[in-house]
Amino acid sequence: MTSTTLPNVADLANKFEEKIRSLRRHIHQHPELSFHESGTAKLVAETMRKLGYTVQIKAGGLGVIAEIGDPGKGKRIGLRADMDALPIEEDSSASYCSKEDGVMHACGHDVHTACAMGAAMILADLHKAGNLPGAVRFIFQPAEESTNEDGKSGATLMIEGGAIDSLAGVFGFHVFPDLPVGTIGLRSGSFLAACDKFDITIKGKGCHGAFPQDGIDAIVLASQAVQMIQTIISRRKSALSPCVLTLGGIKSSTYKSNIIADEVKLTGTARYFEPEVSTQIKTELIRALSVVETMGGSFELDYITENPPLVNDEDLIGIAREAALKLVDRSAIIDLNQQMGAEDFSFYCEAVPSCFIILGCEIAGDKRALHTPRFDVDEKCLALGASLLAQSALEFLTQ
Repeated sequence: MTSTTLPNVADLANKFEEKIRSLRRHIHQHPELSFHESGTAKLVAETMRKLGYTVQIKAGGLGVIAEIGDPGKGKRIGLRADMDALPIEEDSSASYCSKEDGVMHACGHDVHTACAMGAAMILADLHKAGNLPGAVRFIFQPAEESTNEDGKSGATLMIEGGAIDSLAGVFGFHVFPDLPVGTIGLRSGSFLAACDKFDITIKGKGCHGAFPQDGIDAIVLASQAVQMIQTIISRRKSALSPCVLTLGGIKSSTYKSNIIADEVKLTGTARYFEPEVSTQIKTELIRALSVVETMGGSFELDYITENPPLVNDEDLIGIAREAALKLVDRSAIIDLNQQMGAEDFSFYCEAVPSCFIILGCEIAGDKRALHTPRFDVDEKCLALGASLLAQSALEFLTQ
C-alpha cells in the first residue's frame, strides 16, 4: 500500500468522535496528579485491550504501552500521550469540570490521552481490514509535569522501561489555546526550551520584631537576593542567547507581624536553548546570592536540570506536514517560532528521531491559557487530533 491509497482517516475520526469526546470528559472529570495516574492508566489499558492491542504496564503501574500490527511488514512507529493533571482548582461551569478538589487538567493532557485513544480506534479498524503496513506502539506516559525524588519525569521512566525499544521514530502533540481549531503548528529543529528548576534557602537569625538589631532578617536578605537575581538576564548574559529566568515562589519560615524570620525559601525556573546557558545560570545565581553572605546570612542552592531542549527531526516534520495536508488546507498549517515552554518529550527526541506537533484548540471569543483555572478547549479539535496522530503514523509506515 502506498501513501496515495491510504484510507480516509478523517472519516474514521468522525466515526469515533463522540467516543473520543466521552473519554476526554471522563478523564477531565477525574484528573490525577503526576505519579498518581492509576485511574487514568486503568481506563487506558482497558480501552486499548478491547481494541485488540497488546498492552504492557510500565513506570510503577502508571504508564501504559499498547501495540498493534506486524513490524515484519514494515517499520514500528511510536505515538506518545501524557496523562497527568496539575494542582490547580478549576474555575468552570462546564458539566464535565473536575470532581477533584484542587486538581484539574489545565494543560490539555486529557485531550492528548483521549485523542491518542481515538487514533488507536482508527488504526485498529485499519488493522482489521489489513490496511496497517507495519506496527504502531502507543506510549501513554505519566508525570510530564513533575519529576520524582531521583529527578526523573515520566518520559525518562518510560524510556528506561523499554517504551521506545525497536521504534523507528515517535510522534507526539500538544494543544495550544492560542491557535484556532483546525490549525496545525510545525517547526523543524530546535522548538521548545530546556528547563532547569532551582530551590533556594536563605538563612538569617530570627528574633523579636521589636528588637531587629538582635537578629539577621531573612526577608531583607531575600529581598536583596531577588533584586540581584533579576539582573542576571539583563546584565550577565548575552542578549543573543535566549533565556528566561523566573522566580515562581517565595515564603518565610514565619508569618507574623512581630517576628523577624530566620529563613526564606524561593523557587524558580530557567528556560533556554543552548546547553552552556545552564552552567552560566547556576554560576550567576551563586554570584547573586553572595549578597546574602555579605549581609551576615547564608544560603543553599539546589539546582536541577530537568529536561533538554526539544529538537524536532527534520524528516519526521516533513512526514507530519504531509499527514497534515491530507487533513486540513495548506493555509491551516502554521510554521511556528521557538517557544520558551518546555516538554519532557525532549527525552524521546534525544533518543530516537521524533516530532512534536501543535494542535489549535482555541475557544473562539473566549481564549484560555495553559496552566490556569479556566483552561479548556474547543472540543472540535478532538477528531483532528486523533486523525493527525493516526495519519502521521500511516505516512511514516508507508514511506
